[in-house]
Amino acid sequence: MLIKTVSAITGFFFLSFVTLIVWGVIRLGFQSGSEPGEIPPAAILSEQLSDGLIEAQVYILGDLAYRIEIQFLPDPTSTIPPTMPPEVNLSMEAMHMDGYEQQLKPVDNGAWRIQGKAPMAGIWIMSVGYGDEIAEVRFSAN
Repeated sequence: MLIKTVSAITGFFFLSFVTLIVWGVIRLGFQSGSEPGEIPPAAILSEQLSDGLIEAQVYILGDLAYRIEIQFLPDPTSTIPPTMPPEVNLSMEAMHMDGYEQQLKPVDNGAWRIQGKAPMAGIWIMSVGYGDEIAEVRFSAN
């Protein structure tokens, strides 16, 4: 009698668990990470610096316009506070000139956004980081 009761309770919990999973998949569908109509990133950067993880996504909006999303997740031993914005520089790959710094707008604690328009079409290099530790990613603006 005890074995039948334990089996029935175990079966009930297993069936409830499977039902919950199936209901979640049907309700949410098989979604990707982006919303419908959202522009996929043209470039993604994720690099572990000595003080934490820096991530960035570059979105090309058309007509040389871009949006850059930057996140910094400091390590527990980091000397850099999460509110300190990183240095961001854009330069052209084929040009022999200094890049130009970007004005960051805070979005959240450790997150910033940049919106702008590239002066000309081509391959651009975005450098982002703190001090001597810089991560780079290339993207095409057209």
